[in-house]
Amino acid sequence: MNLSMKRLKIALLGHFPPDGPARGGVQTVISSLRDVLSTRQEIELHLIQHRQGIPPGVVQRSGYTMHLFAAAPQRMIPNMARTRRRLGPYLQELAPDVISTHQCEYALAAFDSGIPTVHTIHGFPAKELRVRRTLFTRAASLMDMWMERQALRGATDIIAISQHVIELYQQRTHATFHRVNNPVSPVFFAPSHDPVPGRLVFIGNLTPRKGLEVAIAAVARLRPRFPQMQLDLIGAEAEPAYVAQLRQLAAPLQGAVRFCGSPDQAGIKEALAQAQALVLSSHDEHAPVIVAEAMASGRPVVATMVGALPDMIQHGLTGYLVPAGDVEAVADGMAHILADAAKTAAMGKQAAVVARQQYHPESVADGYLQAMQQAMRR
Repeated sequence: MNLSMKRLKIALLGHFPPDGPARGGVQTVISSLRDVLSTRQEIELHLIQHRQGIPPGVVQRSGYTMHLFAAAPQRMIPNMARTRRRLGPYLQELAPDVISTHQCEYALAAFDSGIPTVHTIHGFPAKELRVRRTLFTRAASLMDMWMERQALRGATDIIAISQHVIELYQQRTHATFHRVNNPVSPVFFAPSHDPVPGRLVFIGNLTPRKGLEVAIAAVARLRPRFPQMQLDLIGAEAEPAYVAQLRQLAAPLQGAVRFCGSPDQAGIKEALAQAQALVLSSHDEHAPVIVAEAMASGRPVVATMVGALPDMIQHGLTGYLVPAGDVEAVADGMAHILADAAKTAAMGKQAAVVARQQYHPESVADGYLQAMQQAMRR
């Protein structure tokens, strides 16, 4: 296709905020792609979603058009099962050149339209099923798993946000995989001021999956050697019983571990700026965006070797990778950060270089466009 003769008509399908800030990973990715692609003159951009709590209609904005389908508040048939029927015919009428989908129910609608489609895998429904407790949330995970299976069967092109995704899914689909990272907000690429010596930070939901008891035990081990060290735990207290246990573990450390609540994006940027490094002692992860945000802010990362973290962090260059659940190893990684400020700063600079190459919204949008153009040629 000669893009100089005809604008490339792209449809982005998935949940996104019609107004206000994005909430959650999928919304953040779609919003970031929107902000970049809407500025490119060679692209005609359309955003389409079907969900509860949005005003229906077609809304024209600078550089893009929103197509909003309001889902019913309560139905015997889940709304995600209705998305396919609502959007498939609409996509044929809109007739974009290519579609980018970010949730499985949207992928199925796109496949029905017969239009070239690139689908992004953002989560693992089978893992979610294992950690969900209520009947309703488990039923939702089962529905997600069924739709994922259908999407994998129909997909020709899949964007994998990590090598971990490819390893998990390559035996379940005949699709071509394209490696494109999730983007990081431009806010995090702004220069950071000098960190507070001895300050480390964790940012994320305070849940057992994050292994924070390991991080606190590592602080207890290092405190005699680094009496001024401080670990700030920043995030929502999603499981109060677990947080109560953490507070009990931290109590003897006399303020070396602080519980700091859940800030907005600007607060997260400032917390990273104040810290010498991000600490992530997780037992399980996918590709946490906070790692990319820390790197973009010029901060190295001490993290466990789970999920996509070994793909994101270069051991000894942009951070330290340690075994999950190993208190001594996590403490050693922290000690490397605290003991050599000059090396830590150099690692942070290298992390920022890598982040700009891999996670900047412009680079990510280019990766999506390359995948879309390959799908159109297929």
